[in-house]
Amino acid sequence: MEEQIRRLFKKYVEGVATDKEREVVEDFFAMMQEGGVSADSVQNNPLLKRRLDEKIYQQTVHKQSRLRRRVMLAAAASLLLLLSCTLVMYLGRPADMMNVVAKQGKRLKVVLPDSSVAYLNAGSSLSYSSDMGDDGVRTIQLAGEGYFEVKHDESRPFIVESGTLKTRVLGTRFVVSDYPGEMPSVVVRSGKVGVQGPGGVALTILEKDERVFFNNGLATVDTVDAQDFYSWKDGKIVFDHANLKQVINILNRRFAVHIELTAEYYDNCTITGSYYDNRIEDVLKSLDFIYGIKYSLGKNGTIYLKTNPC
Repeated sequence: MEEQIRRLFKKYVEGVATDKEREVVEDFFAMMQEGGVSADSVQNNPLLKRRLDEKIYQQTVHKQSRLRRRVMLAAAASLLLLLSCTLVMYLGRPADMMNVVAKQGKRLKVVLPDSSVAYLNAGSSLSYSSDMGDDGVRTIQLAGEGYFEVKHDESRPFIVESGTLKTRVLGTRFVVSDYPGEMPSVVVRSGKVGVQGPGGVALTILEKDERVFFNNGLATVDTVDAQDFYSWKDGKIVFDHANLKQVINILNRRFAVHIELTAEYYDNCTITGSYYDNRIEDVLKSLDFIYGIKYSLGKNGTIYLKTNPC
């Protein structure tokens, strides 16, 4: 492209440019004399919106004097970089990748380029293109857990790619949880959601208050109260028959702490209940009172849990 621009200015200075090629250069000089070429002026000028090789055509200019040609040549050199940058605006440039991270103990709300909204749970991240959806598909990458309120657009599917699952919607509200080493799941609050498993294998189509979870290579669909799975965005912790390992993982992320189990792990001991996450001490006291799960604080800040058989 830069070589094409150089050839155009060279032809203009040497007086061998076509009528239509001359007009392109003359228009640029005229705008420079009026105060420069700004992004706004380019945006509103249809001549500059077309690619150079599509618009190098228009009016005749009398042959220039040798002196003026030298002046024009110098001006052309100065304008070369400007013109190159201008053309890039219309020829297209690679979109920027946006990366958002919710650190341990934090939650984030993200407004996406298509006006959809994503809420990231603690220890999660989201990646997406700044021109999301320009190619007809709105694709984002999720690590961890996110709740999505997707703007409806039948012409542009919205796809969430996570570690294990691929979730496809047109416009709905749903939760994707796919933390490394944990059981991935999708829960629908409203609308319909298509879910694919590893290798793009179709798993199911979910509707309101349905969940699919993927465990040991098998997908299971059940009916749930979707609110229990997205209430974390409003500051609540909900355990739904969660085993102690799941409880520890959730508390570690939510409060940015380190919890260790100091007794034998009992897989059949599950915990159900909802808690507000203002202070971890309050949650631990509730677990102690209801389930007899004892806790202690180590000198290094580690929290130790001890539980008895169910």
